[in-house]
Amino acid sequence: MSANVQTSSESILGVDALSATPYKVSYVLNIPIASLTYQQVLSYLEEQIERKAKNFCVTLNLDILRLTNENESFFNVVKNADFIFADGMPIIWLSQAKGLRSENTIPLPERVPGCDIVQDMCRLSHEKGYKLFILGAGPGVADMASQKLKQQLPNINVVGTYCPSAAELSNDAQSQEIIKTINATAAQVLFVALGAPKQENWVYRHRDQLAPYVILPCGGSIDFIAGTQKKSPTWLGNLGLEWLYRLACNPKRLFKRYILDDLPFLIKAYCKNIRWQPFAAFS
Repeated sequence: MSANVQTSSESILGVDALSATPYKVSYVLNIPIASLTYQQVLSYLEEQIERKAKNFCVTLNLDILRLTNENESFFNVVKNADFIFADGMPIIWLSQAKGLRSENTIPLPERVPGCDIVQDMCRLSHEKGYKLFILGAGPGVADMASQKLKQQLPNINVVGTYCPSAAELSNDAQSQEIIKTINATAAQVLFVALGAPKQENWVYRHRDQLAPYVILPCGGSIDFIAGTQKKSPTWLGNLGLEWLYRLACNPKRLFKRYILDDLPFLIKAYCKNIRWQPFAAFS
């Protein structure tokens, strides 16, 4: 994952006429996803830090895509993110189904695992001094992850961690205190490990107040670093079977999500293979 990172956008990005973004976009179920490779996504995020340009990112996996279909409010949260990339092979497969894409868009080139992006952002902090703040994960997990990262990357610059309660996140005044704590550290990158859709909704509500340039909701990525959850082998992820590994590791928590919710949604969406009509159920 630590290949040389380009910082110039000219060699990798081209303006997309449909979305007015500095990169090509593929629309999957009306969600505009950056049609970029892993290294291009990493380069783009690094460039945003250097430019001091704020980006609310979404690591779009199948579960998040399903949630956008079930909840119109969450659909608007995700669609209006600054930068969306494909975290998982099911998103790639859906982008290749012609009937599920908008006209003049192209299939996505490859999966961009959010957990690997988090690891490489940590490596860039080690190499370039970027300031990182970790919000969320379970009690003590972010601190454990920070300690392990410092063992692996001695120059990493983790400027703060905080594990908020559900009550704090739902209370605007307490959320403002959390934001003040984050901003006071002058963090340039904020990892938000609260789980979807909570993490995306919280960031969206407070995106204007948050000062970090790259704001990355990252689910269980911090648990992988801390070692409190097992990360699936890369080859399984490339086959689109990461979910099966995680299910085997944590069946009680993930059975409903993967088997009862996500898998039927994927089959229905892929087999449907027609132009997406968002929120037909709401009309």
